[in-house]
Amino acid sequence: MRDHLCLSNLATALRPRKGEMTRAAIVEAAMGIAARDGLEGLTIGTLADQMQMSKSGVFAHFGSREDLQLAVLKEYVRRFVDDVLRPAVKKPRGLPRLEALLDRWVAFLAREISLGCIMIAGAVEYDDRPGPSATRCLDHHGWKAELLKAIRQSVQEGHLARGTDAQQMVFEIYGLMLVMHQDARLLRSADSAKRAAPGCAA
Repeated sequence: MRDHLCLSNLATALRPRKGEMTRAAIVEAAMGIAARDGLEGLTIGTLADQMQMSKSGVFAHFGSREDLQLAVLKEYVRRFVDDVLRPAVKKPRGLPRLEALLDRWVAFLAREISLGCIMIAGAVEYDDRPGPSATRCLDHHGWKAELLKAIRQSVQEGHLARGTDAQQMVFEIYGLMLVMHQDARLLRSADSAKRAAPGCAA
């Protein structure tokens, strides 16, 4: 009887964990589809086929296609923060931190070039379509505030000239990243990341 209760308790404890693992696997597969086909190309049916699951099985984890899209965007932002922002803010204030932010951003985009950046694609898809997905894309652009902060700290530390226009610098950095993405994706240039990196440090 005791053994039966122990096995029952173990099964109960493992059930939520298995559900979380399945959900994480679904999101991982969904990110691959979204990178290739865009968030609007992400459907429950396509995902179910790729995961070799039923549509109802996918729906058990995500109540709608929109919920799935939002989960993908949320996971993308989490990875961006973990890979780019968190390590960079450990650097000293000023230019070392700003350079780390930019170097890690270039590296992050470079890893995605073979498929495409979900956030850049999402910005194009939702730039004139209000809704939760558009809001989530805009949330990511709170990243601009982090860049502004790092640039202004660089000015305060004397690493950049006092007359530096932080807003203009952020604008140009974003432009550089978008050019890097287009140069690699559309023009198939092999050295886009290498060309972007010196521009960020300049």
